[in-house]
Amino acid sequence: MLVLFETPAGFALFKVLDEGKLSKVEDLWKDFSSSESARKVVKLKAFAKFENTSEALSAATLLIDSKPSKGLRKFLRAHCDGETLAVADSRLGNAIKEKLQIECIHNNGVMELMRGVRSQLTELISGLAVQDLAPMSLGLSHSLSRYKLQFSPDKISMVWFLASHGFQSPSCAPPFR
Repeated sequence: MLVLFETPAGFALFKVLDEGKLSKVEDLWKDFSSSESARKVVKLKAFAKFENTSEALSAATLLIDSKPSKGLRKFLRAHCDGETLAVADSRLGNAIKEKLQIECIHNNGVMELMRGVRSQLTELISGLAVQDLAPMSLGLSHSLSRYKLQFSPDKISMVWFLASHGFQSPSCAPPFR
């Protein structure tokens, strides 16, 4: 079994070394208490780094909509031959299964495994340090917030609307004394 893990730097595929550990979800966190014990559970198989911020933003926006990007599809075709893929988003798993015919799994064990990988991410991926990951996360989150910020007149509070426009209207202005 492989685990697909999305980071601000790129996509990572981890090989699960002991699938039996997934059956004991309540004890899985113990296996990620240190980087040494985490390396006994998962091993990095492949990492596809984003070329630039725009590629990361494009991939992230598609992932929000549970759609695999072109780069992710190419990455999975190259590395997931005949393997089951553990994913954090069940809808993304369905899309991958439909488009790439790769069997995907999503359950409590997978989610606990994802938490463990996230806690030891910089130790499991060589060349990816905390000081590098933090600015990437911040930059991607700012870009995503700008991309996702859209004006919707349906979401405006009528109270706010009347309050902001009431002060500009001469008929609503308080009389001078």
